[in-house]
Amino acid sequence: MGFESLSIRDLLKTLLIPRLDNRILLSIVTGFSHAQLIARDDYELNIEQFMRYQNYFQRALSGEPIAYIVGHREFYSYVFQVTVDTLIPRPETEILVAKVIELAKPNAKIIDLGTGSGCIAISCKLERNDLQVSAIDRFDDTLAVAIKNANNLNADVTFIQNDWLLGIKQKFDIIVSNPPYIEGNDEHLKQLQFEPQQALTDFSDGLSCFRLIVQQSWSCLEVDGWLLVEHGYNQSKEVQLLFKANNFTCITTLKDYAGLDRVTLGQKK
Repeated sequence: MGFESLSIRDLLKTLLIPRLDNRILLSIVTGFSHAQLIARDDYELNIEQFMRYQNYFQRALSGEPIAYIVGHREFYSYVFQVTVDTLIPRPETEILVAKVIELAKPNAKIIDLGTGSGCIAISCKLERNDLQVSAIDRFDDTLAVAIKNANNLNADVTFIQNDWLLGIKQKFDIIVSNPPYIEGNDEHLKQLQFEPQQALTDFSDGLSCFRLIVQQSWSCLEVDGWLLVEHGYNQSKEVQLLFKANNFTCITTLKDYAGLDRVTLGQKK
Protein backbone atom coordinates (compact mmCIF):
# COMPACT_ATOMS: atom_id res chain seq x y z
CA MET A 1 0.00 0.00 0.00
CA GLY A 2 1.50 3.32 -1.05
CA PHE A 3 2.00 6.46 1.01
CA GLU A 4 -1.06 8.70 1.10
CA SER A 5 -0.03 12.30 1.63
CA LEU A 6 -1.99 14.54 3.97
CA SER A 7 -2.19 18.32 3.94
CA ILE A 8 -1.58 20.73 6.79
CA ARG A 9 -5.32 21.42 6.74
CA ASP A 10 -6.07 17.71 7.17
CA LEU A 11 -3.64 17.27 10.03
CA LEU A 12 -4.91 20.30 11.91
CA LYS A 13 -8.39 18.79 12.07
CA THR A 14 -7.40 16.38 14.82
CA LEU A 15 -8.62 17.19 18.31
CA LEU A 16 -6.39 14.62 20.02
CA ILE A 17 -3.79 17.22 21.00
CA PRO A 18 -4.23 20.99 21.46
CA ARG A 19 -4.37 22.88 18.16
CA LEU A 20 -1.50 25.21 19.12
CA ASP A 21 0.72 22.23 19.95
CA ASN A 22 -0.19 20.65 16.62
CA ARG A 23 0.72 23.83 14.77
CA ILE A 24 4.11 23.91 16.54
CA LEU A 25 4.82 20.34 15.45
CA LEU A 26 3.82 21.08 11.86
CA SER A 27 5.98 24.20 11.86
CA ILE A 28 8.98 22.15 13.03
CA VAL A 29 8.62 19.39 10.41
CA THR A 30 7.81 21.69 7.46
CA GLY A 31 10.00 24.66 8.36
CA PHE A 32 6.99 26.93 7.83
CA SER A 33 6.27 29.92 10.04
CA HIS A 34 2.85 30.07 11.67
CA ALA A 35 1.76 32.56 9.02
CA GLN A 36 2.89 30.18 6.28
CA LEU A 37 0.96 27.32 7.86
CA ILE A 38 -2.19 29.40 7.39
CA ALA A 39 -1.35 30.65 3.89
CA ARG A 40 -0.22 27.24 2.65
CA ASP A 41 -2.58 24.93 4.51
CA ASP A 42 -3.05 22.88 1.32
CA TYR A 43 0.63 21.87 1.44
CA GLU A 44 0.97 18.07 1.54
CA LEU A 45 3.72 16.61 3.71
CA ASN A 46 6.22 14.34 1.99
CA ILE A 47 6.88 10.92 3.50
CA GLU A 48 9.92 12.03 5.52
CA GLN A 49 8.05 15.01 6.98
CA PHE A 50 5.01 12.86 7.73
CA MET A 51 7.06 10.20 9.54
CA ARG A 52 8.70 12.88 11.71
CA TYR A 53 5.30 14.43 12.38
CA GLN A 54 3.85 11.06 13.38
CA ASN A 55 6.71 10.47 15.82
CA TYR A 56 6.26 13.89 17.41
CA PHE A 57 2.47 13.53 17.44
CA GLN A 58 2.61 10.20 19.29
CA ARG A 59 4.99 11.65 21.86
CA ALA A 60 2.64 14.60 22.41
CA LEU A 61 -0.29 12.21 22.65
CA SER A 62 1.51 10.33 25.43
CA GLY A 63 1.70 13.58 27.40
CA GLU A 64 5.28 14.57 26.69
CA PRO A 65 5.53 18.38 26.80
CA ILE A 66 5.94 20.08 23.42
CA ALA A 67 8.99 21.95 24.75
CA TYR A 68 10.87 18.66 25.18
CA ILE A 69 9.77 17.39 21.79
CA VAL A 70 10.99 20.48 19.93
CA GLY A 71 13.87 21.13 22.36
CA HIS A 72 13.18 24.72 23.31
CA ARG A 73 10.80 27.15 25.02
CA GLU A 74 10.44 30.91 24.79
CA PHE A 75 10.89 32.87 28.00
CA TYR A 76 11.03 36.65 28.39
CA SER A 77 11.10 36.87 24.56
CA TYR A 78 14.28 34.75 24.39
CA VAL A 79 14.47 31.15 23.18
CA PHE A 80 15.99 28.68 25.65
CA GLN A 81 16.99 25.13 24.92
CA VAL A 82 15.46 22.63 27.33
CA THR A 83 16.13 18.96 27.96
CA VAL A 84 14.78 16.36 30.38
CA ASP A 85 17.46 17.62 32.79
CA THR A 86 15.81 21.04 33.06
CA LEU A 87 12.46 22.35 34.17
CA ILE A 88 10.44 23.91 31.35
CA PRO A 89 10.34 27.71 31.93
CA ARG A 90 6.90 29.00 32.93
CA PRO A 91 5.42 32.42 32.11
CA GLU A 92 4.83 33.21 35.80
CA THR A 93 8.58 33.02 36.44
CA GLU A 94 8.98 36.08 34.23
CA ILE A 95 7.64 38.04 37.21
CA LEU A 96 10.89 37.25 39.04
CA VAL A 97 12.98 38.62 36.19
CA ALA A 98 10.91 41.78 35.89
CA LYS A 99 11.18 42.48 39.62
CA VAL A 100 14.94 41.86 39.71
CA ILE A 101 15.40 44.31 36.84
CA GLU A 102 13.24 46.86 38.66
CA LEU A 103 15.11 46.53 41.97
CA ALA A 104 18.67 46.23 40.68
CA LYS A 105 20.85 49.29 40.97
CA PRO A 106 23.53 49.91 38.30
CA ASN A 107 26.22 47.19 38.29
CA ALA A 108 24.42 45.22 40.97
CA LYS A 109 25.64 41.70 41.80
CA ILE A 110 22.91 39.10 41.19
CA ILE A 111 22.88 35.36 41.85
CA ASP A 112 20.24 32.85 40.72
CA LEU A 113 19.93 29.69 42.83
CA GLY A 114 18.89 26.43 41.17
CA THR A 115 19.23 27.99 37.74
CA GLY A 116 17.99 25.03 35.64
CA SER A 117 17.94 26.15 32.00
CA GLY A 118 19.43 29.46 33.11
CA CYS A 119 16.36 31.40 32.01
CA ILE A 120 16.23 33.73 35.02
CA ALA A 121 19.94 34.59 35.18
CA ILE A 122 20.39 34.89 31.42
CA SER A 123 17.26 37.01 30.93
CA CYS A 124 18.38 39.38 33.70
CA LYS A 125 21.78 39.78 32.05
CA LEU A 126 20.33 40.29 28.58
CA GLU A 127 17.87 42.88 29.83
CA ARG A 128 20.47 44.66 31.98
CA ASN A 129 23.97 44.17 30.63
CA ASP A 130 25.42 46.23 33.50
CA LEU A 131 24.45 43.56 36.03
CA GLN A 132 27.06 41.12 37.33
CA VAL A 133 25.14 37.85 37.15
CA SER A 134 26.04 34.46 38.60
CA ALA A 135 24.00 31.26 38.72
CA ILE A 136 24.19 28.07 40.80
CA ASP A 137 22.95 24.54 40.21
CA ARG A 138 23.82 21.20 41.80
CA PHE A 139 23.67 19.02 38.72
CA ASP A 140 26.27 18.65 35.95
CA ASP A 141 23.80 17.91 33.15
CA THR A 142 21.58 20.83 34.13
CA LEU A 143 24.48 23.28 34.27
CA ALA A 144 25.60 22.11 30.83
CA VAL A 145 22.23 23.18 29.39
CA ALA A 146 22.38 26.57 31.16
CA ILE A 147 25.92 27.20 29.91
CA LYS A 148 24.87 26.29 26.38
CA ASN A 149 21.94 28.72 26.58
CA ALA A 150 24.21 31.50 27.82
CA ASN A 151 26.61 30.87 24.95
CA ASN A 152 23.81 30.74 22.37
CA LEU A 153 22.38 34.02 23.65
CA ASN A 154 25.75 35.74 24.23
CA ALA A 155 25.01 36.30 27.91
CA ASP A 156 28.02 36.81 30.19
CA VAL A 157 26.86 34.79 33.21
CA THR A 158 29.15 33.01 35.70
CA PHE A 159 27.97 29.47 36.46
CA ILE A 160 28.84 27.63 39.69
CA GLN A 161 28.15 24.04 40.69
CA ASN A 162 27.07 24.15 44.32
CA ASP A 163 24.38 23.19 46.82
CA TRP A 164 22.46 26.46 47.17
CA LEU A 165 24.69 29.01 48.98
CA LEU A 166 26.57 26.51 51.12
CA GLY A 167 30.14 27.74 51.53
CA ILE A 168 29.66 30.83 49.33
CA LYS A 169 31.57 33.78 50.82
CA GLN A 170 30.76 36.46 48.24
CA LYS A 171 28.00 38.97 48.94
CA PHE A 172 25.29 39.93 46.47
CA ASP A 173 22.83 42.76 46.02
CA ILE A 174 20.04 40.43 44.89
CA ILE A 175 19.51 36.71 45.41
CA VAL A 176 16.77 35.14 43.31
CA SER A 177 15.45 31.59 43.15
CA ASN A 178 12.69 29.40 41.77
CA PRO A 179 13.36 26.31 43.89
CA PRO A 180 11.47 22.99 44.02
CA TYR A 181 8.32 23.75 46.01
CA ILE A 182 5.69 21.12 45.21
CA GLU A 183 4.95 18.81 48.13
CA GLY A 184 6.22 15.28 47.69
CA ASN A 185 2.72 13.75 47.86
CA ASP A 186 1.04 16.30 45.58
CA GLU A 187 -1.17 14.70 42.92
CA HIS A 188 -0.01 17.29 40.36
CA LEU A 189 3.39 15.56 40.14
CA LYS A 190 1.76 12.75 38.16
CA GLN A 191 0.89 15.28 35.44
CA LEU A 192 4.52 16.46 35.37
CA GLN A 193 6.14 13.04 35.05
CA PHE A 194 8.32 14.04 32.10
CA GLU A 195 10.04 16.88 33.95
CA PRO A 196 12.93 16.33 36.41
CA GLN A 197 11.28 15.62 39.74
CA GLN A 198 14.19 17.12 41.71
CA ALA A 199 13.40 20.48 40.04
CA LEU A 200 9.73 20.28 41.01
CA THR A 201 9.56 18.86 44.51
CA ASP A 202 11.66 18.72 47.65
CA PHE A 203 10.13 15.26 48.33
CA SER A 204 8.94 16.72 51.63
CA ASP A 205 6.53 19.47 52.66
CA GLY A 206 7.40 21.83 49.80
CA LEU A 207 9.12 24.31 52.10
CA SER A 208 12.49 22.71 52.90
CA CYS A 209 14.35 24.52 50.10
CA PHE A 210 12.92 27.85 51.23
CA ARG A 211 14.16 27.22 54.78
CA LEU A 212 17.71 26.72 53.50
CA ILE A 213 17.66 29.55 50.97
CA VAL A 214 16.20 32.15 53.34
CA GLN A 215 18.58 31.19 56.14
CA GLN A 216 21.69 31.10 53.93
CA SER A 217 20.83 34.28 52.03
CA TRP A 218 21.13 36.61 55.01
CA SER A 219 24.91 36.26 55.29
CA CYS A 220 25.33 36.44 51.48
CA LEU A 221 23.40 39.68 51.00
CA GLU A 222 24.76 43.19 51.12
CA VAL A 223 22.95 45.62 53.41
CA ASP A 224 19.80 46.81 51.59
CA GLY A 225 20.02 43.69 49.41
CA TRP A 226 16.96 41.73 48.32
CA LEU A 227 15.92 38.09 48.29
CA LEU A 228 13.20 37.03 45.82
CA VAL A 229 11.69 33.54 45.57
CA GLU A 230 8.96 31.96 43.50
CA HIS A 231 6.58 29.67 45.41
CA GLY A 232 3.29 27.85 45.17
CA TYR A 233 0.00 29.74 45.11
CA ASN A 234 -0.82 28.53 48.65
CA GLN A 235 2.62 29.02 50.25
CA SER A 236 2.89 32.80 50.62
CA LYS A 237 2.04 32.91 54.34
CA GLU A 238 4.60 30.22 55.23
CA VAL A 239 7.29 31.85 53.07
CA GLN A 240 6.59 35.28 54.57
CA LEU A 241 6.97 33.80 58.05
CA LEU A 242 10.35 32.36 57.07
CA PHE A 243 11.45 35.79 55.84
CA LYS A 244 10.32 37.40 59.10
CA ALA A 245 12.00 34.73 61.24
CA ASN A 246 15.28 35.48 59.43
CA ASN A 247 15.08 39.27 60.01
CA PHE A 248 14.00 40.36 56.51
CA THR A 249 11.93 43.51 56.21
CA CYS A 250 9.79 45.14 53.48
CA ILE A 251 8.31 41.68 52.85
CA THR A 252 5.91 41.66 49.90
CA THR A 253 4.15 38.98 47.86
CA LEU A 254 3.45 39.52 44.16
CA LYS A 255 0.68 37.86 42.20
CA ASP A 256 1.10 36.04 38.90
CA TYR A 257 -0.87 36.57 35.68
CA ALA A 258 -3.72 34.46 37.07
CA GLY A 259 -3.96 36.62 40.19
CA LEU A 260 -2.39 33.96 42.44
CA ASP A 261 0.34 34.59 45.03
CA ARG A 262 3.58 33.60 43.30
CA VAL A 263 6.68 35.63 44.32
CA THR A 264 7.73 36.80 47.77
CA LEU A 265 10.57 39.24 48.36
CA GLY A 266 12.23 40.79 51.38
CA GLN A 267 15.09 43.17 52.12
CA LYS A 268 18.09 42.97 54.44
CA LYS A 269 18.36 46.17 56.44
